Amino acid sequence: MAVPPLHADGSLTPAAIHLLHAVSGVDTALLGEARIRPARRNWLRAPWYRYHRGGAITVGRTIWFTGIWFDPAFLGDGSLRSTWKWMLHLAHEVGHLPQAKRFGTGILGKARYVAAFAWQYGSRAVLMRTPVHDGSPLEREADLGRQVLLTLIGPQEERHPAIGAVHRGDTAAVQQWCDANRTGIEAAMAAHRQTMLTA
Repeated sequence: MAVPPLHADGSLTPAAIHLLHAVSGVDTALLGEARIRPARRNWLRAPWYRYHRGGAITVGRTIWFTGIWFDPAFLGDGSLRSTWKWMLHLAHEVGHLPQAKRFGTGILGKARYVAAFAWQYGSRAVLMRTPVHDGSPLEREADLGRQVLLTLIGPQEERHPAIGAVHRGDTAAVQQWCDANRTGIEAAMAAHRQTMLTA
C-alpha cells in the first residue's frame, strides 16, 4: 500500500518531487530515480533504529526506511500528519542522493560511501564530539532540505498548504507555493549553509 508522498513502487510522487527539489536543491531527475523501500527488504535489515524512533538510510538511489514508516497503525496511516513526517524526513534523506552519486552508485562506490560515514561517525565518537551522528559533515550537508522545511513550515506542520497539496498529489498547488516563496526558500538555504560553515 502506498502512502503519500509515495507511489506503490516506492517512487516519489510528482508533488513530493517538486517540493523536495525546491527546499533541498536536489536535481529532479535524481529524485525521480530514487526508490523508498522498507528496511526489511535489504539483507542487512538496515538501518537498525529502535522501532518507535524510526529512521532511514540512503545507499545509492535507494532510501531504506524502518518499519514504522509503513505501518498503517503509525506513520503509514496515510494521514496529513504522516505526510508531514514523511516529507520532513525525506527532505533530509534526499540530501544524501547527490552525495551517493559523487561516490558512485556501483558496489565499490556504495562501499566507499558507507565507509566515509563510518569514518566520520567513528572520528567524532573517538574525539567525543557531539552530536556524533548529526554533527558529521555529510549529515550536515544533507540536512539542508529539512532545515528549509522547518524554517518555512515550522509549527503549521500538517496544516500547511504545501503539505496538504503533497498529500492530495496536487503538483500545481505545490509549484504555485514554491514559486510564491522562492525568496524565502533561498534565504533559508543561505542561512543553513552559513550555519554549516560556522559549525
